[in-house]
Amino acid sequence: MKRLQTIFCTLLLATIGTHLSAQEYAMTQVSQFANYLSKWSSTQRAEYRFQAEELCNGTKKAIVSDEFSHIINKKDNPNAPVQKSYELETYLNNIGKQVNKGTINISYSNIKKVAKKDLELNSNISAKDLMATEFYSCKIQVTGAIQHEADELFYVYKNKIAKIDVYRKQNGKVVIDFDDFLNDYEGIGFSYNYGKHFPVGGSFNYSFADIPFMLSVDFGVNLDGDKYIIDEVEMKDIVNYDRKTKILDPKFFLTVTPQFYMKYFALGCGVGVLWMDGKENTAHYSYTTTTGSSSSVTVSGGNTTEGNPAILLKPMIRPVAKAFIPLSSDELFLSVSVGYDLVFGYKDKNGINFGLGVHWEY
Repeated sequence: MKRLQTIFCTLLLATIGTHLSAQEYAMTQVSQFANYLSKWSSTQRAEYRFQAEELCNGTKKAIVSDEFSHIINKKDNPNAPVQKSYELETYLNNIGKQVNKGTINISYSNIKKVAKKDLELNSNISAKDLMATEFYSCKIQVTGAIQHEADELFYVYKNKIAKIDVYRKQNGKVVIDFDDFLNDYEGIGFSYNYGKHFPVGGSFNYSFADIPFMLSVDFGVNLDGDKYIIDEVEMKDIVNYDRKTKILDPKFFLTVTPQFYMKYFALGCGVGVLWMDGKENTAHYSYTTTTGSSSSVTVSGGNTTEGNPAILLKPMIRPVAKAFIPLSSDELFLSVSVGYDLVFGYKDKNGINFGLGVHWEY
């Protein structure tokens, strides 16, 4: 009994330790973000911006909806439309315009953890997402061409900064707004695929929200007119046999490709079949010998059936790597891919393929 108590206490302490470590790590993320933005504004060195962005590169697209995001958005363009929130990239681009001029300095102070018992939820959120999110309050101070000081609230989701919000209270509790925070992005896309043996092809892509997963349906058409021949002979004895000959034309392949997807790249492997159709010719050959009182007679004969329809499916796989290059906005991407067609039992149709298309996050 004493041994079981010892094991239970050890597991409990380990669980508590892991939870505390996760909280400390989340606090570190906020502190580092504050430090990088401060260094970026004071030195104009772009690597600090990139390091700050990396702290926000999680499964949810980071957004900013604090007061400073609205002020900095209108600094060079007073007529810019007011938005509830801004993507992190837009927010940092606006800051960068002033940082490159050397006109502002940004600093953060008084970073504190906000206990979940002190939260006032202003929108629906699953218990799972709430459990995976930590909250930290702080004070931002901007000096120079822009004078601003305010309290802010950081949302850290699965150890990545996912939202920077206004710190405000309602009924003595800190207000949490998940409406835009949960605005996860799904995506659809299409690409044209080319391979030596399948010059006309394409992929329809769908990326899921909140999980690093993409699913594609791919096809490719063969136009070279090559024939795949299967010749089978079944011997009944040395002079009697059946012969089947299939002459097949590879038409097209169809695959489904699950992929690990992280916004700017994807890796996966498609599984499917190559469809071939054509004709089947069947021939039956026989030889018989009869013996009479004074002589023997040999009779040979056979019959042939031609032109019966035939279909064959060859299993295949298509490993693929994809890159997604941002175009004019944060929602539209140019997709580039390279892969390999591997047909089991038909190596003449194996080869490299390339793809080019677009992907849209909505």
